[in-house]
Amino acid sequence: MKKEVYDIIIIGAGPAGMTAGLYSIRNGLKTAIVSKDIGGTANSILLLENWPGFKGNGSELMKNFFDNLKGYNIEFVMSEVDSIKKLGGEFLVKTKKGEMKTKSIIIASGTDRRKLDIPGEKELTGKGVSYCVTCDAFFFKNKTVAVIGGSDCAAVSAVALSDLAKKTYLFYRGEKLRCEEINVARLKKKPNVEIFYKSIPIKILGKEKVEGLVIKEDGKEKEIKLDGIFVEIGATPITGFTKELDIKMDKEKNIIVDGEMRTSVKGIFAAGDVTNSKLKQVVISSSQGAIAAKSAYEYLKK
Repeated sequence: MKKEVYDIIIIGAGPAGMTAGLYSIRNGLKTAIVSKDIGGTANSILLLENWPGFKGNGSELMKNFFDNLKGYNIEFVMSEVDSIKKLGGEFLVKTKKGEMKTKSIIIASGTDRRKLDIPGEKELTGKGVSYCVTCDAFFFKNKTVAVIGGSDCAAVSAVALSDLAKKTYLFYRGEKLRCEEINVARLKKKPNVEIFYKSIPIKILGKEKVEGLVIKEDGKEKEIKLDGIFVEIGATPITGFTKELDIKMDKEKNIIVDGEMRTSVKGIFAAGDVTNSKLKQVVISSSQGAIAAKSAYEYLKK
């Protein structure tokens, strides 16, 4: 890795990270973005309708973001961050490809899909258990599938799968779905979608591939025959690399930020789904990336 000192290193290349990169480089800062991929979890969004002026899937929008950045002198390091250490007024960022030094950091590392943590899930991941409808829906044409979750992502996934699958179940532990009304209406229009409320998955069945799911309803166990299971139960923030910083987080390990995206560690900012922002949306992440970049610029120019 190069031994130069960057003005700012941005960790993550999703909506927050790429927006932060754009604002940072336009402010004349020596900028690097470190990420294992381009687009992050936004790539898995099947239908994005609440980004003003755009309607399509998440990967299309993320490609637009990335194409826009190609015209600027931003260094992209395709790697994962292992740790961050404070060295006087600078920071040492250790990646799997080497070490980098910087004067400031924006953490926009996003989230990982939350797991069910039930028997059979780990063993059958990639064998019928999936966390990405965009990636794997095609493999379940004319088959019976289930979506687990009650969010907008779960509802949109169930609608999309119903266009391919013979039968789609939606299992949710609550009494009412947590999605927008427009998505509830779409589900109701699908004759091959069946919703189970107050249903808790307890075991995934199958040896070489998914064969079924055991759920608990009203204290009773019920077995449902399935070919595929799509898990949409939220996400956990990617913050393990911050251990040596003593950065303040909430009980769910989201990084706590103020209105200017400043964290509890001077010189480190955060943006997007990794923060304690209540609303996790692409448009929110992008705007937070812009705010974080502006705050980092002001910090560096003091």
